[in-house]
Amino acid sequence: MAIICLEAPAWRRGPGPDPAPGPDPAPAPGPGPGPGPDPGPGPDPDRAPGPDPALQAPLLALAPRVALEARGALWADGRGLDAAALASRLLARLGELGVREARAGVADTPVAARAAARTAGAGARVVPPGTDRAFLAPLPLVVLDLDEPLLLLLDGVGVATCGALAAVPREAVEVRFGGAAVTPWRRARADDPRRLFTAPLPVQPHASMDFVDYVVTDPERLVFTANALLGRLLEGLARRGEHARALTLSLPLANGQTWRRTLRAARPTASRELWLRRLRDVLDRLTVEDAVAGMALRVEGVEAAGSVQGDLFDPGFASAGAAEEAVARLLDTGTAVVEARPGRHPLAERRTVWRPVAPEVVRERPRSAGAGQPAAAVASAAAEAAGALTLQLLPEPRPVRVETAARRDHQRPLRYHDGRWHRLETVAGPERVSGGVWEEEAYAREYFRAVTAEGALVWLFRDAVRDRWFLHGWWD
Repeated sequence: MAIICLEAPAWRRGPGPDPAPGPDPAPAPGPGPGPGPDPGPGPDPDRAPGPDPALQAPLLALAPRVALEARGALWADGRGLDAAALASRLLARLGELGVREARAGVADTPVAARAAARTAGAGARVVPPGTDRAFLAPLPLVVLDLDEPLLLLLDGVGVATCGALAAVPREAVEVRFGGAAVTPWRRARADDPRRLFTAPLPVQPHASMDFVDYVVTDPERLVFTANALLGRLLEGLARRGEHARALTLSLPLANGQTWRRTLRAARPTASRELWLRRLRDVLDRLTVEDAVAGMALRVEGVEAAGSVQGDLFDPGFASAGAAEEAVARLLDTGTAVVEARPGRHPLAERRTVWRPVAPEVVRERPRSAGAGQPAAAVASAAAEAAGALTLQLLPEPRPVRVETAARRDHQRPLRYHDGRWHRLETVAGPERVSGGVWEEEAYAREYFRAVTAEGALVWLFRDAVRDRWFLHGWWD
């Protein structure tokens, strides 16, 4: 790690003097032993101009990241680079920009880098890696930018250098000098975890198209354009192994305004069919003040793509043949094979029943899905399945916060909080389920199917026994 601190006398702020002051000035001659004439108010260090924010842009042409500090310093990120050479180039650039007597310090920690800059002569002072604490030890406490009362308090007990302060146990520092002294004590030990540079914001995938010579009023043409942009957008996400949480659709209008709408999915996805369905729903009902002059799509949030879950016996997976051979070996060893069957339990999470399958039944099953069926029948079934909504049931109902409105015999959910608030536009229910008299625990639930403002179809229920709300799953 290499931190570069840049300082100039004209930037200095705050009460702390330079750690290497020159000799005291000689007294001005006067007619007698008394004080000379009042020289008038001197410069106020608290009103020093500090580094000009306009300096950051030229320095960013040399360093990957540059930060400005209010107390009179510029910081540059030299990690992974030749920090000493970079510091020299930064000083030369500051000289070209008219900054006089600029100095630079290079160290592993910010506190050591700033101390090196303050004690440097012409050019840059480099602290060897791993020696920040030893470098700070003989320096006076002013390099830590202490408040004047704390500086006087430490000086009164004989603590005058960073090494002397670092040698005091932390408990003694906190008890005798207060909690405010703990941070300077840590910096005196070269323990300075300050984050000077904010992490750069990642560029979210986006795609756009301008209608240069024409405008569009036909929703079908807008859907066609959205489909083309969506393809480029999702291909980029697939290459990065990510799924989109939300998309923002922007439509520049002929009158200079821009219409925007954010679309969300029930869960992060890179499914072109799902996002195109969301876009079509919006564009088919679009009402704007003027013709559309362009279109832009932008991903507002991404997550890493999860593993794809599939049927091991599906011929579309390369593991189908190996899976069937493994099952055959299990049958030869007498291992039981079970399959999931829908049961009749009222609660969805308890409805699946695992039942054993006879070995001869397993052996007689076709080796691939759709075997022995006409190709047209298989394609028709696949198309029908692709157009149907599938319930995605959570492994366990997830507790959520729900705001409700009183109705005649129930509480109607208005919105729920699952990391963020989701407003419910349409709610159907309640569907009441109760039972469990002869089981370990009785249950009573009120189920609601609801459509959120983002267009997601979710399944909520209220546990009437415990008076708590849960998210049970969603459809997509």
